[in-house]
Amino acid sequence: MEPTGNYSKLWLNTLLNAGKEVRFISNRDLTSYRKLCRWDYKDDDHDAVALAYCGWYNINNPSAFLSLKTPEINATYQLFLEHERINRELKPIVNRARNLLHTEFPEAKNSKSVTSDKVDGIWLFISNSPQHPGWRKRWLRIVKNSIGTARNSGFSSQLVKLSSQIVRLKQRRIEIRQGFKEFLTNPNYQFYNDAFDQFNLGIYDRIIILTQVHPFEQFLNSEGKELRKIKPRKFGKSGKPVTKRVGLNRFHACLGKAIKPWESGKKKGHIVTGSVLARIQLYLWARRTMAMSPPKNPKPRVTELRDRYLNDIQAKLTEEGKIDPNHPGNNSLKQWGKARVGDKLVKLLFKELIRTYRKHRE
Repeated sequence: MEPTGNYSKLWLNTLLNAGKEVRFISNRDLTSYRKLCRWDYKDDDHDAVALAYCGWYNINNPSAFLSLKTPEINATYQLFLEHERINRELKPIVNRARNLLHTEFPEAKNSKSVTSDKVDGIWLFISNSPQHPGWRKRWLRIVKNSIGTARNSGFSSQLVKLSSQIVRLKQRRIEIRQGFKEFLTNPNYQFYNDAFDQFNLGIYDRIIILTQVHPFEQFLNSEGKELRKIKPRKFGKSGKPVTKRVGLNRFHACLGKAIKPWESGKKKGHIVTGSVLARIQLYLWARRTMAMSPPKNPKPRVTELRDRYLNDIQAKLTEEGKIDPNHPGNNSLKQWGKARVGDKLVKLLFKELIRTYRKHRE
């Protein structure tokens, strides 16, 4: 079946409860099979035939199907998507509210909460939401001495409405974050956390990686080693058959780091495929860990990656320490370095997960 919409979730749950095996086929793959039958139009009857043909043709090839997440993993992934949606929805609302604060209450235009586990006190105050009495008295005292319009006429209905929306969204985001913390404490994911600790990964980094690579056994053989495939008809420089690292390649694809060649006429290059959310989260981790101030007491793996980042950038500079004109500008150079660190992180993380997986099996 195609994993499209809530209707497919209804069928998925019903079939799984009945003890049936379910396999997901990518929408893009189904389009290719429809074109193979030379059908240039789309309706349910022809989609069903193409779906059946695709399933029958690949019935003994599990890699042709999308990975099926467990209900717990799928629910956590849906929460992550909701968290991303809240972030996109929250930013313009906060910007509009702060613009109104410039005229109504300029003394509080730059106020922020101390931690990410609490809603900013200014939005609680304006929306008249429950708040600590001491903080409410403080805000009332500041409003009385304010130079803004809120001193005499109070806050506008638009600002109150925006503040209520901000409070609601931030409280929901805090609930999701707390749910992520509880999810990661599950003993079934202990070996994942042991590997994540070696790279100082944050909560959201761990969640998106875990939901993409679970179960980790899909990258290993029956002996718990990396899944490999020997190509008997293709030989390397040493004369030995070439070994394809299937497990590592799948791991790269799950985290949005799958590199595929691309050619069109005289143009040649590569494209990156896989999970976009995972690739973005890896880039944000590299930006937070490499480009900014290093974390306190970093793990050896993090120090190794940071040295790699600095060495890669230094290699693109001239002897005078200037940007080499044959290479990208400074900003692009730093982005290139972060992407390189993200690639290296995936390789090291795969090795670390194998090590912790074996340790927990003993």
